[in-house]
Amino acid sequence: MQGQNHPPGMFKCAYPAPYPQVRVAAPNLLYARLLLEDYAGVVSEVTAINQYLYHYFVLEEVNEEVAELLECISLVEMHHMELLAETIRLLGVDPRYRVIRDSQEIYWNATYVFYGMSLCDRLTADIASEWAAIAAYREHQRIIADPYIKELLERIIMDELHHIKLFNEVLQKYCV
Repeated sequence: MQGQNHPPGMFKCAYPAPYPQVRVAAPNLLYARLLLEDYAGVVSEVTAINQYLYHYFVLEEVNEEVAELLECISLVEMHHMELLAETIRLLGVDPRYRVIRDSQEIYWNATYVFYGMSLCDRLTADIASEWAAIAAYREHQRIIADPYIKELLERIIMDELHHIKLFNEVLQKYCV
């Protein structure tokens, strides 16, 4: 597994604390299914990455500062995705881009992305996405008893809170 440290280029967009080592107490299919939701569900790292990159692409010529922030935050989300993929694998499940509900696989699709029409509605949606991710991680921390997974989710939450702070700064600067 790459990077218990931050990947190059994401330092300014990640909370300044180390990530825990990726490990699990034991394989657990229930925990893997919960983490698949965080990994590739509607509210997930895959959705966040694609949403932020799309916003970066369309805002690059409109507002370079916001576009660069979106690109930077997407790199942090990619790191979260990598950490979750490795954890899901250790729990005993193939980390495909899907969730498993009632024994049915539901693969990720691009309708989960909020595309938006303006800088301000995109930033507002990005902040809402971060809050939704935090709520999902908190719920999964409540259900999961594995201390290693709880620690990893707590560290990811720290990044998500930092992203809200960064998004709010540019929202205040350009939209209020």
